[in-house]
Amino acid sequence: MYVSRLTFHTLPGKTQEVEEKLRTLLGWVENAGGLGPRVMRTHYGSLGAPDLVFEQEVGDPTTLESQIKEVTGNKDFQAWAREISGLLQQSSKRKLYDITSSDLHTKSARS
Repeated sequence: MYVSRLTFHTLPGKTQEVEEKLRTLLGWVENAGGLGPRVMRTHYGSLGAPDLVFEQEVGDPTTLESQIKEVTGNKDFQAWAREISGLLQQSSKRKLYDITSSDLHTKSARS
């Protein structure tokens, strides 16, 4: 299992607007079969930490790539992406994490 994170560094005063726009992305990802997509807003972070994180779980990188193609192929996506980019300090960054342990593994090991 993997976790995909897309991070957003917003312009001052634009975090709420970007957060609202990410709800549209959330719907597109759900429609493309994304597992557990969510938007997280930084409550407290180190200097340089992103303001918002869009996160979803995915079984494998090939599935994620397929979902990304489906979402970016949406006719409304390009206009949405242009709107978002005008509200950011820098381009969003994607990271894909391989989950090597989880709470579930820890609980089953104790049993």
